Amino acid sequence: MGILIAHPTTFKTGKVLWYIKNNQLTDLRFGYSASHKWLLGARYLEHDNRKELLFNSNWLIKRWNQTGAQGNLYLLTNFNDNSFHYGVQGDWENRRWYVAQMIDSYNNVISYESRIGWSPYLIDFDGLSTWLILQNMNGKIKPIVRFFKDNYLLEYGSRNGAYFLTLMMHF
Repeated sequence: MGILIAHPTTFKTGKVLWYIKNNQLTDLRFGYSASHKWLLGARYLEHDNRKELLFNSNWLIKRWNQTGAQGNLYLLTNFNDNSFHYGVQGDWENRRWYVAQMIDSYNNVISYESRIGWSPYLIDFDGLSTWLILQNMNGKIKPIVRFFKDNYLLEYGSRNGAYFLTLMMHF
């Protein structure tokens, strides 16, 4: 099932609402960052003719701050009495390039996802950031465009009738 999660944690006491939709699933999440390294929340997931409500916990294990760049390593978990999901996500970005890798297990089904993104122009802090991304999910390549401004993120991709949509808001 694998889904890359942009910004698995946010600033301390920050909240995040995100919605992911594709041909296989609907995923709605709400999270609260107890600290800048730990987000707790709930996740409503529809997939494979199932509807689930899961507890969500994301941990920022390590952050590497470099001059003009940043890398992160996250541990992601979601569970209820019937399902268990865990994943490890790593990413690195500067103002022009973005790479990410995720290894994901949902009820013992393993998936792999990687991304490489490029921003065609550099922006000031208040500008609209645009990213062109190639996503490889379990061997299926999909182009995605990402727009990010202030606390809002929108991603959309489509290939051969398979689409991907992410909406995210931090507040």
